[in-house]
Amino acid sequence: MADIITQEDLLTVLQQSAAPTLKLKAEVLDSDQKILGALTCSLTSGTMSITGDSDIRRSANFVIQPTIKEKIKLTQNSLLWMNKDIRLSLGLYHTRLKQYTYYPLGLYVYTDTSGIYDAADDNLTINCADFMKKLDGTKNGQLGALLIRYPAYEENEETGEVIKHNTIRDAVINVLEQLAHITRHRIDDIGEYKALPDYNENWQQYREENETWNAIPFDQEFSAGCSVLSILTTFRDLYPNYEMFFDMETNAFICQLKPLCDEDDIYLDNSFLQRVLISENTSVDMTSVRNICEVWGKVINTDFYAEECAYTDNTYTASIEGYEEKYQNGDVIGLKIPLSNQADALLNINDFGAIGIYNESDDTPLKEDSLKPGQIYAFKIKKKRVDGQDETKAFLLGQWQVHAINVLTNGRKSGRFVTDSEGREYELYSKEYFQKFYNCERVDMTLIADSPFTVEKLGEIPDIKTGSDYENITSDDLAADRAKWENWKNSRLTDNITITTALLPFLDVNKKVTYRRSDADSEQPYIISSISHDFAGYTSTITMYRFYPLYETLQKENALHRTLTGYSHGVLGRYTHEELAGGIQNEAE
Repeated sequence: MADIITQEDLLTVLQQSAAPTLKLKAEVLDSDQKILGALTCSLTSGTMSITGDSDIRRSANFVIQPTIKEKIKLTQNSLLWMNKDIRLSLGLYHTRLKQYTYYPLGLYVYTDTSGIYDAADDNLTINCADFMKKLDGTKNGQLGALLIRYPAYEENEETGEVIKHNTIRDAVINVLEQLAHITRHRIDDIGEYKALPDYNENWQQYREENETWNAIPFDQEFSAGCSVLSILTTFRDLYPNYEMFFDMETNAFICQLKPLCDEDDIYLDNSFLQRVLISENTSVDMTSVRNICEVWGKVINTDFYAEECAYTDNTYTASIEGYEEKYQNGDVIGLKIPLSNQADALLNINDFGAIGIYNESDDTPLKEDSLKPGQIYAFKIKKKRVDGQDETKAFLLGQWQVHAINVLTNGRKSGRFVTDSEGREYELYSKEYFQKFYNCERVDMTLIADSPFTVEKLGEIPDIKTGSDYENITSDDLAADRAKWENWKNSRLTDNITITTALLPFLDVNKKVTYRRSDADSEQPYIISSISHDFAGYTSTITMYRFYPLYETLQKENALHRTLTGYSHGVLGRYTHEELAGGIQNEAE
């Protein structure tokens, strides 16, 4: 895959004849990635798939006609034995230059018994997949240890004090180097959204004030028979929106945030795709579309709990029997709230002293009406040394069970109202509506005016996430991040299109292109999510999802006025300036 597609690459594709001749170059490698030999053969048939959301990103099968027969016998000294790997390149013939141009397809391991040679037809069949097959137990990767444990932190053996929080990134590197013996890797930090530069301008400050932002949240244990890949994906999935794969050209193991593609250049434009287009499929699987994601997380186990709690002078005061040591780091306290809070509320337990209550996600003081009367909330105590003094804060984890909702909306006011059992009116599809009728305080609204799947257009289509991995989500803020990510997959990855073109071997996933659908008036940006090459038919089938820049991204980069002017008259005509601007502001909050 080339980062930049040149004019020569495009001409090479367009100059292919109706019955093109393809070449496959296979470099055979040993365990140290040294080249043992190479085969260059005519490619008779075969397929290759690249899938961005699969752990095994690349897989392929080829039927070739080798010219050096003695090198393909299935013996331990041949080029096709099970302890060898292959680097593949596809050759397209350039009619003007009268030579082949080779495009890299990646490094692979054999998934069958090295290969199948048919002497009658003089064909060799190779089935292969990327190096993840060395980690999932197919070809290595299965572990025989009775118990593998990665603790969340290390503590002083004498005092029990936490002296180090173990990070997810360090755990991933340890797994790669110690269990898989992989030293070529690039592992990005895995942690809270607010600590990542992609999502927060003040990420450095957040990291300084929240030292456990990228720490293993709880001890991780793995039993005998598990694979290296299962351990890696467990750590990867502690936070949403991360991917792991082997780089196609360097074969380095990569762990990173899935690219947003906001600032990416256009990889292929509509004019070229139209020239190589064979067919288009615009069908949408409506059964997979969702526009509301509701996440139920961990039932919070509190260390201390008070049923009786008073609220005076903007301070919640309670007495808890057995809570004797003043505000210890990591204490989790449960309180049944008597009244809604004012801004900058405080907490005072057993007259230990009033301390501020903060949001866990961004370390900001609690906003007005964040706590509702009659609800049970959990607060986590965090202490740190600042200028030689102990600084103690109470962080709101959320209600007794972690709960959050994300809603895809176009931002328009519905003008319709519904009434609850007590006779109170709520505007349909407003934030207050979802808070009331879904009994959830943490409701986030994702604004995408052009999406065909918003609640205003389709009604409410919820996706409820419970159990399994979701039980490991420990706060409403983290549940809200997960709900936003799941809703993104449900409501945007389904807004896709599949096209078939002439063979384009240089394509890769997570690339931005422009394309005009047959039923559209103008071209739109898309992101490639999967690719399937058919070498016999000389075609590529490409699945792409519609790229929607988020309102907060546009506003951050362009400011409000330029954000609004970036939309078409058709879009703006459905809104008042106040509605769109207000929607953007609400989402930013």
